[in-house]
Amino acid sequence: MRHKLLFTALLFLSSFTLSLAQQLGTIRGTIKDAVTKEDLVGATVIIEGQNKGAAADINGFFSLNRVPVGTYTLKVSFVGFNVKVIEKVQVLAEKVTEVNVLLQEEGSTLSEVKVVGQKLTNTEISVISEIKAAQQIVSGISSAQIGKTLDRNAAEVVKRVPGVTIFGDRFINIRGLNERYNSVMLNNTFTPSMETDVRSFSFDIIPSNQIDRILVFKSPAAELPGEFAGGVVKIFTKSIPEQNSITIDFGGGYRDGTTGKNFFSPQHGSSYWTGFNDGYNDLPKFFPANRQELINANPTRLQQIGQSLKNNWTPVQSTALPDLRFTLTGAFKIEKEKYRIGNITAINYSNTRTLYNMARNDYGYSRIQSTGEPDPIFNFQDTQYSNAIRLGVMHNWAVKFGENHTIEFKNLFNQMSNSQFVDRIGFDNGTDWNIRSFDQIYRGIYTGQLVGKHQFNNKNTQVDWVVGYNQSFRDQPDYKRFRYNISNGQRNLLVPQGAAQTFNLGRTNIIMDENAITGGANLVQKVVLQKGAKAEDNKELELKAGVYVESKERTFKARNLAYVQANSSLFNIGNLPIEEIFAPQNINSTNGVKIDEQTNPNDSYTANNHLYAAYISGNYSLTKKFNVIAGLRVENNAQKLNSYDLVGAPLNYNNTQTTLLPSVNMTYNFSEKALLRLAYGKTINRPEFREVAPFSFYDFVNNRNISGNPQLKNANIHNVDFRYEFYPTPAEVLSIAAFYKYFETPIEVVFASGSNPNLSFDNAKSAYSAGIELEARKSLENVSKSPFIQKLNLVFNAAFIHSRVSLNPSTASTQSDNRPLQGQSPYIINAGLNYNDTKKSLQVNLLFNVIGKRIYAVGNNYGFAYPDWYEMPRNVVDLTFSKGIGKNLLIKGGITDILNQTNYILQDGNQDNKFDKNEDQIIQSYKPGSVYSLGVVYTIK
Repeated sequence: MRHKLLFTALLFLSSFTLSLAQQLGTIRGTIKDAVTKEDLVGATVIIEGQNKGAAADINGFFSLNRVPVGTYTLKVSFVGFNVKVIEKVQVLAEKVTEVNVLLQEEGSTLSEVKVVGQKLTNTEISVISEIKAAQQIVSGISSAQIGKTLDRNAAEVVKRVPGVTIFGDRFINIRGLNERYNSVMLNNTFTPSMETDVRSFSFDIIPSNQIDRILVFKSPAAELPGEFAGGVVKIFTKSIPEQNSITIDFGGGYRDGTTGKNFFSPQHGSSYWTGFNDGYNDLPKFFPANRQELINANPTRLQQIGQSLKNNWTPVQSTALPDLRFTLTGAFKIEKEKYRIGNITAINYSNTRTLYNMARNDYGYSRIQSTGEPDPIFNFQDTQYSNAIRLGVMHNWAVKFGENHTIEFKNLFNQMSNSQFVDRIGFDNGTDWNIRSFDQIYRGIYTGQLVGKHQFNNKNTQVDWVVGYNQSFRDQPDYKRFRYNISNGQRNLLVPQGAAQTFNLGRTNIIMDENAITGGANLVQKVVLQKGAKAEDNKELELKAGVYVESKERTFKARNLAYVQANSSLFNIGNLPIEEIFAPQNINSTNGVKIDEQTNPNDSYTANNHLYAAYISGNYSLTKKFNVIAGLRVENNAQKLNSYDLVGAPLNYNNTQTTLLPSVNMTYNFSEKALLRLAYGKTINRPEFREVAPFSFYDFVNNRNISGNPQLKNANIHNVDFRYEFYPTPAEVLSIAAFYKYFETPIEVVFASGSNPNLSFDNAKSAYSAGIELEARKSLENVSKSPFIQKLNLVFNAAFIHSRVSLNPSTASTQSDNRPLQGQSPYIINAGLNYNDTKKSLQVNLLFNVIGKRIYAVGNNYGFAYPDWYEMPRNVVDLTFSKGIGKNLLIKGGITDILNQTNYILQDGNQDNKFDKNEDQIIQSYKPGSVYSLGVVYTIK
């Protein structure tokens, strides 16, 4: 309801401002070179007899606003060009008068006046221009627009893009489709993965201040990767700077419910604050290399092994400090007659803490028809303490030789540490428990690309190429959990007898490494089929061809260590505090505990993926207004994984397939400002390594086991897109789009069988997704005489989506049917009201975001119905501001998540299709807390 009220208020505000308009109009247009048609950046337009003028921007666009009704004479000038006088320019009330000017170069020669320009890519206007000129359906966001928010990483930034949401704080959903249906590229090469369980790039790893722009391609094309259904996200980091500078950005944040509170964390080494793994939690150097070596150890050696592990089963108490963020950026460029060199180097560091009070529950439904109420399986209350540390370095070089050749060397390294302690109290299968877990995860990526762009033959031939190397890792060195049984005021540690039970009392060590080499090349050749009277009348065919290769290798190893009673008849220390139970003297072969191992052969795997792709396409204008691009992409992908099945037999998964992916994109230009797009393309979605690996992992936070499915098949998707776009000015856009997608054998996250269902992956028979998208960016400067309203801009985008899944007969009886795709949101809404006073260097932004309820995991029907889990809508409102002081200092701050609404995952136990937290079962709930931020940016130019 609140998001509807906010949207209504925004519409009311825009309607109200329109009613204030007076007898004023606008003159605007473009200024170009009459011969080359290039934009004349900095050309001036003056209204003769009036104290009013404007200069053309980077796109040659100018705008003279709030001009009184009347007839005027314009004087247009630019150095090296003849002055042009335009008479009888009529301005009408509340109307826009278009004046597009072509200037002729002067016949005389000036004494060497050189104007060196650089096309900007990080402004709102430049990104809109790139979207308009694209041959596919594209959405995007610029670093200038990012600067209006308090978004700290790419995950927070990208959710501002139309039709995009974020799942789990770091995985991208496009058009409501979950993370597996989207591909991510960093500077035109695939991004590495740092996740063991999810097929997705973690967007939270890239700080927002390293981003130049983000483009989201939503319709297929031959030159785009074939593996997507929602979209291909291209993240571009910064390149040649506009000027030499050093920037220091320092800020802090107060997090409601966390800052100033008692804070508990796992024990760690002295250099933990850097975010790097200093080895504190690693297995000891001489620890047994495998399970067999541990099992074969004699009692004395086994005791030594158990005592070699740290007794770090208690948390460290402190006070939660405010969030801390710091960035140091250096930018420089050298300009010579024949070349330009630029470098941007950025070092960023952040340290944040969160404290969540979370409800976690599960229910059975075997008795609901007889009693009317579900039977609780477990009801827990978690206190979750998390500490995230990020350290990153970006180091980009670029050299431009003349106007036709550019070579760039881009490097990005980011290291992230996530520490978590969970104190869980509650009921599970008839028993009261106090359960605790200690987790520490280190994630990191390095990605480097050498990129070249070249133009030949009067720009009729263009070649670009890229070679890259990606390395990612994920270390989880010591994931510990234990549980005390609480009965009659007594606490007894659950120490299993006989076989090890890691999820009850144990420690897990997981190491994942992934390396990838990528390379690609593209050729664009313009061919004149028929010459016209003028160059612009030529009939041209634009041919594109290219190749792309990626070779990726992954190793994954897990060790599941656990403790058991050394001798069940003598064991007598279960009621001691945990740190005493694991004191060296109590790790023995008599009355204490001894170490054991539960590691199975299927807990490790090696995998590789080799992709070879080639494409060809043709771009031809049938008329001056109607353009068609048709292409074919061929992808040969060999995905292999070697592990063991559940009984220990070797498992060799081989999914090798050659796929033909046709596409066609059509554009009809009504005018320079309005166009229509229609597109069709076939794409593919392949399983990820983890989804086919038989490895089973206990997720303590969600209290679920997650296991792979080696029987997964590829999914094929047919995509149809339609969009109408209107650009009133280079800074404004209005668009409406419709899309339809048909999925063959889509892959979903499902619940497996059992009284406490486990998560796995499976193919449905088919599915479809259809929807519409709306986007508007509108300035209010021409609708009122109010100076305040003239400085306002409205931003709005929304997507409304409907999807349905069809199951195979073999699974329809055991799985939730007649439902949306897992992860599919029925609607996504973003809105913003931006105030910008350039003279006072003041900017204030009010931002809003909400997504519709979506299936978190698909339910089942093994004997009785177990309904789907749904993540419920949550309204998010942010308020940000920035104020420049002098030429070098900027103060910025704001409040994120002002409403601080509860995050709910619900289960519709009564199956009435109505989701109400007061009537239905709460699977998870917590409040993330509002964040109050303040920072300063100091720039030395």
